[in-house]
Amino acid sequence: MSNPWSNPDDLSPQAAAELAAFIDARSQRPDQSAAHDALIDALAPQPGERVIDLGCGAGVIARRVAARVQPQGEVLGVDISRAMLDFAESQPAMPGLRYQQADSQALPCADASFDAATAARLLMHVDDPQGILREARRIVRPLGRIAILEADWGTAALDHSDRALTRRIIDWRTDHIDGENWMGRQLVRHCLATGWGRVDVRVWAAIARDDSGTLAASLRRCADLAFAHSVITIDEKTGWLAEIDDRLAQGSFLATMNEYIVVARNPAT
Repeated sequence: MSNPWSNPDDLSPQAAAELAAFIDARSQRPDQSAAHDALIDALAPQPGERVIDLGCGAGVIARRVAARVQPQGEVLGVDISRAMLDFAESQPAMPGLRYQQADSQALPCADASFDAATAARLLMHVDDPQGILREARRIVRPLGRIAILEADWGTAALDHSDRALTRRIIDWRTDHIDGENWMGRQLVRHCLATGWGRVDVRVWAAIARDDSGTLAASLRRCADLAFAHSVITIDEKTGWLAEIDDRLAQGSFLATMNEYIVVARNPAT
């Protein structure tokens, strides 16, 4: 199944621009902002450092890291999509921040030219995540670091009376929609296979009790897509969503999902 997140330039110009705006707006929701805080805290960017943000998209992480490396630090945001970078470059300029269109598997950067790298929900959308991690090792200096954030839809949990239907909807979404949805649990293996060392793993849990975050909307999208692909019937979709809406209205809704943050070091040469 096609994945629009892999390269938004494959969409129509209007759809790609709308996706960039959606990503930017989504980043301001409380759960997404907290996940980004956790990633940046794990990266621990320091004033004066040079950092590259791989698959920077609309520039959400790049902007926040740029604020942390001042004075005299630099952040380069790279993305395969021109539409994403057009949106990022339309935002207010920041000292030391620039963008460049590039494939993260073939970066136009010198060896050992960055102190650190970051990648947020990039690897799940590419065919060769280890190719990106190898390329990141090339451009990050010895003893430099990478911080990676990836979701894991296989950990999604929802309190719902229809367990079988809930499993069917979420498992189908996990296996068929928007890339490799077990990427979070695969990060350690991919880092070690590409020569990164001192791998530290952290788990950030999205906990949804209401609609203020993004998880409730994502679950609704699961049902919409499952119906559109004939995985569930209209009655199953309607009933499943009605219970979610009822629990939200009553204050008894609970859904969670793990995201994994891995920080790894480039060994000394």
